[in-house]
Amino acid sequence: MLSLMLTLSACSEVPEDAAPPFDAYANRSMLSHYQNPFPDSLEPATFDLSSGVAPARVRPVDSLRARQLTPLIDQIALREGVEPALVHAVISQESRYNPSAVSPVGATGLMQLMPGTAADFGLMPSERFDPARNITAGVRYLKFLARLFGGNVDLILAGYNAGQGNVLKYGRQIPPFSETQTYVRRVKGYLAHYRQRARSGQRRALLAESLQRARARERHVSRPLPGMSTGRTPGSW
Repeated sequence: MLSLMLTLSACSEVPEDAAPPFDAYANRSMLSHYQNPFPDSLEPATFDLSSGVAPARVRPVDSLRARQLTPLIDQIALREGVEPALVHAVISQESRYNPSAVSPVGATGLMQLMPGTAADFGLMPSERFDPARNITAGVRYLKFLARLFGGNVDLILAGYNAGQGNVLKYGRQIPPFSETQTYVRRVKGYLAHYRQRARSGQRRALLAESLQRARARERHVSRPLPGMSTGRTPGSW
């Protein structure tokens, strides 16, 4: 289960628009462009991964562009209350950190949003390649899916790929589409990597803080107390 982070941070570099009313989205009937985004001819998978999908082995995206975008992605994710590792995992699979990515079916930007989804979450056509705006809309979609599916990461990812309508249609399970089931496994592979990286970063930060405190204590202990002998003999006064 995905535990959404509750920390919010205001960042001047990212758009501050009010988030869409997620409860209203959850209560409305399925939007038409979510009904069936995949053709009936898609080859069905022969296995059901709805109960605890095993992550696939993936090679993490390590590029200058990914490193440059990481602070922005983290800021937006934290501001919106979504785990940054999840956002990085989705972006790794969707666009490999390419803000100009366009899919054959018309999904655009870092988070590969379809036009209808982009509009639902406040992304204007002129903003689809703007990194901050595209990430914000995609993160809000993930947040909506997390609320709709009770934080179940498998269903969140299935909904992001196949549309939440298909996840509901198949009884809140991953739809029997090979593409979607492969997608869930790959994104979970990236997610495991980014979570491990976050834990390693936290450990390094804690270690650095501990060392800094230890050095401060050493300086305090080695400092002569008022009135202590300075080592000079009486004749040297």
